[in-house]
Amino acid sequence: MGGAGWTREARVADDTDFETLKHLLGSDDGWNLEYEKDGVKVWAEDAAHGALRTVKVVAEFEDVEPDALYDVLHDPEYRSVWDTHMLAAEDAGHINVNNDVGYYAMSCPAPLKNRDFVLQRSWLDTGDEKMILNHSVFHKDYPPRKGFVRALSLLTGFVVRRRESPGSWLGYVSRSDPRGALPAWLVNRVTAQLAPRLVNQLHAAARRYPGWKALTDTPYYKPWRHPEQVPPYRINLEDCIDPDALPPPSEPKPNTSKTKLEVPQVKETESHSIEDLGDISSEFSVEVEEFSELSLDPTKKKGKFYKLVKSMKNRRKSVQVAKSADSLVDGKSSEEKHEKRKSFKFHRRFSLSRGRED
Repeated sequence: MGGAGWTREARVADDTDFETLKHLLGSDDGWNLEYEKDGVKVWAEDAAHGALRTVKVVAEFEDVEPDALYDVLHDPEYRSVWDTHMLAAEDAGHINVNNDVGYYAMSCPAPLKNRDFVLQRSWLDTGDEKMILNHSVFHKDYPPRKGFVRALSLLTGFVVRRRESPGSWLGYVSRSDPRGALPAWLVNRVTAQLAPRLVNQLHAAARRYPGWKALTDTPYYKPWRHPEQVPPYRINLEDCIDPDALPPPSEPKPNTSKTKLEVPQVKETESHSIEDLGDISSEFSVEVEEFSELSLDPTKKKGKFYKLVKSMKNRRKSVQVAKSADSLVDGKSSEEKHEKRKSFKFHRRFSLSRGRED
């Protein structure tokens, strides 16, 4: 859902998504501590200059139970009470009992334009810890609206745990792109400053929540805790496919061919004899022999020479032609022949083909 491979895909979150969230909160590598006060710590991710950074917050509350904190993060009615930036919130529908899609609009201080999001939320309660994830998705019923900049949540997550002593532990991770004309450095700075404020708001809201919920008409209505209370309507995931989105890059198919790729090993030709050169010798010997014939007899046709070079056929015959050059030095002694063969090189073949030595 989030992380490096983030996409705007709407799908059911799996265990790996929640493990990624816990790994980010538990990791120390690549994070810089930028704020620490009253039990609240804020870290910013190391990132390249001009890139959006992930922010994480860890806080402990002695006077708030984990269940109350978890309910505050979920309850859409109570959010309108404590979230002073919320302008609108709509439920688009559930994917299943642990995943839903909704719309959220928020105010921004002037001269910035207000932002809105289309988000998929996913949650998991294991008893020992309670986790919530959200990321931006597309939905056909919620196109960009006039007066708002459609922002993106690349990855936002909460983890709530019980402390060893009374109280609760909260971990929060966020990486968002407000889009518009805001530079990345400004977004990073504002995000790091707003994160502790959000945590303090959550803390105050969680302390008041049990009393507020008890006075409502539906004090026991908590579909995030009781799956049987989830509305039966399910959204169609096809409605969450952006028709204008670029297709994902296709992964290269693995080569399953059994053909073994053989890389020819090129030998050092300068220190080898003609017999050891093989096919390499044949290419040059054909060219040398034909060239000498053409130079001796200008009236001879060139067709034979070009056909042999182009098709590279009859290689063995060409080797024999190269070997026949040795017959030009029959008057030499056998010892001299042996020495010349041993030190035979390509440039010497050119000379021998003309019937003289270098």
